Amino acid sequence: MTQDARQRIDQLRKELNHHNKLYYTDAKPEVSDQRYDELMAELATLERQHPEYQSPDSPTHRVGGQVLDGFETKDHARPMLSIDNTYDQEELTAWHRRVISGLGVESNDLFGDAQIEYVAEPKIDGVAISLRYEDGILVQALTRGNGQQGDDITANAKTVRNIPLKLEGNPPAVLEVRGEVYMPHASFKTINEKREQDGKELFANPRNATAGTLKQKDPKAVAKRNLRCFVHGRGVVEPDTWLTYFDFMQAIKTFGLPVNEYVKPFDKLDDVWQFIEDFADKRSELPYDTDGIVVKVNNLEAQEALGNTTKSPRWCIAYKYPAEQVQTQLLDITWQVGKGGTVTPVAELAPVFVAGTTVRRATLHNMDEINRKDIRVGDRVVVEKAGEIIPQVVSVVLEQRPDKTKPTSAPATCPSCDGPVVREDGETALRCNNPQCPAQVREKLIWFAGRGQMDIDGLGEKVVHQLADVDLLKSFGDVFKLKDHAGQILTLDRFGQTKLDNLISGIEQSKQRGLARLLGSLGIRHLGTKAARIIAQHFGDIDAIAKASVDELQDFEVMGNKSGIGPQIAQSLHDFLASDAGKQIIDDLNDAGVNLTEDKVAQPQDSPFVGKTLVITGSFADYDRKALTEQLQNLGAKVTGSVSKKTTLVIAGEAAGSKLAKANDLGIEVWDEAKLTETLNNISN
Repeated sequence: MTQDARQRIDQLRKELNHHNKLYYTDAKPEVSDQRYDELMAELATLERQHPEYQSPDSPTHRVGGQVLDGFETKDHARPMLSIDNTYDQEELTAWHRRVISGLGVESNDLFGDAQIEYVAEPKIDGVAISLRYEDGILVQALTRGNGQQGDDITANAKTVRNIPLKLEGNPPAVLEVRGEVYMPHASFKTINEKREQDGKELFANPRNATAGTLKQKDPKAVAKRNLRCFVHGRGVVEPDTWLTYFDFMQAIKTFGLPVNEYVKPFDKLDDVWQFIEDFADKRSELPYDTDGIVVKVNNLEAQEALGNTTKSPRWCIAYKYPAEQVQTQLLDITWQVGKGGTVTPVAELAPVFVAGTTVRRATLHNMDEINRKDIRVGDRVVVEKAGEIIPQVVSVVLEQRPDKTKPTSAPATCPSCDGPVVREDGETALRCNNPQCPAQVREKLIWFAGRGQMDIDGLGEKVVHQLADVDLLKSFGDVFKLKDHAGQILTLDRFGQTKLDNLISGIEQSKQRGLARLLGSLGIRHLGTKAARIIAQHFGDIDAIAKASVDELQDFEVMGNKSGIGPQIAQSLHDFLASDAGKQIIDDLNDAGVNLTEDKVAQPQDSPFVGKTLVITGSFADYDRKALTEQLQNLGAKVTGSVSKKTTLVIAGEAAGSKLAKANDLGIEVWDEAKLTETLNNISN
């Protein structure tokens, strides 16, 4: 009986995977939804009865599992870089010439029309994802994150119906593909209609809905959102037998991965441009959002030869279609205050539909832009989305200007605190310099609690506003007093005991982030995270920093080199700590038990890393990339993101890829993880 169950389970999995691909990838279903559901129910019952036959690639995993505690951040085996954009044919041609030059291709054509094979494909407007398969099984899905590290969303990715849990055919032992998860228009419409019925805030557009869905901690909720994916790139591939990108894409399609039907190879740039123009007419007919065409060099060896800049590959470029422009009426100009005190004009508009969303507000940038465009309340204005994301006022329809409109004047006082607004020399921005301005405080609190700063789980932007609205958050110190107001917080909308407990726990954990993280979180003008770390590690505690002069805050050495702290940073930090408001903030944090110290970094002049410019690449068994970077910086190294002739050392983990290859080509010294560990152990001893 047990053997019969095993055979039936295997048969059902194979059958369901087959129907899943036909329905979600090929759009050629062979069975009814009811029959599919019956097969799925039978498999789920058998797996419950025989847990010894559970498998991570079972189709039942698509319906979601246990609620997650959170998302673990993991290293990308190869960085997920962004793609440079272009907006016209001339810029595309200029990129083509750079490709020719970079490859050393001969061309007798005045316009550089050498024979370079390209592949063009739609730029899907979704959320980037990296999928890793080992021996054909999906083992990891990461978001792009910062390009070096991303959130592990494997449980959620398994609910995306056209992402195969197990590949067909004979895929490589290790296959990493990059793609875009998106929400089809029909799903977006259905979800927003339901949210409207429930009185919930509507999603702005499918991409925002997709991003929010993938960060859900309940995979079952993700499964209900009907997300889809297209694969459009490569990460680690071992063994890698393909010569061209197009052949690779055709091959992975046979493995069951979802490849867009409009991926096309071309021999000439003129043909690529014709495809771009033709596709512009198809965009509105597609059941998903696109915002351009990505053009890639087809030959994979040529891609490696061209390499990358610090931010993007040289072998591909994204042509972005011109932003949709519409006209509407400017009802008012309001002013909002940022965390640094910048007072920015905002256009309040008659609602208008632009590039997939209803727009009611748009940026006016600054007073200089208002004057240059002569923008006035009551005007008919042209609105577009910059990069199809940020609404902005492009121009005024002067021929439709109403009579008796008045030129716009800058505010004399802050719209939040009524303090004076100033414009400092050399700046276009207006600024409120009151450090206790309520609007600034809110923005600073949002920054303070954010990931990369104090990283307070549960204290996001909406919660900051919610608590500030009832006067529970007026300062940084108030964050650490929230546990004293538990009863009041529990009366707020959508605040239950579990949510409150998570918030209080996140606040308590943040107390031990250390001085470097704290200084970088306070929104001190000009003080970034790197400068905060250098200063904190040199002085060791907040009292020493507060006692230091402006000169002392910048005139010190790190590993025998100048600190890199400039006079503007030093003056700003000194002024903050010397101000009454700054002193009060530090006192409040100290009273709350926040750690205001940082381990001083010893400066071993005999460290083998002193003065070296090094690159870390690949993945490591015993090291987190971010922590390793900080450790090596503390030992005197300058850590950069790309290999060049200035690089003196490359530390290569597993699946190091193109950076390792370039290091070998340039004759740069390379260490593996064993050599790194041995060296670090010797330093410790």
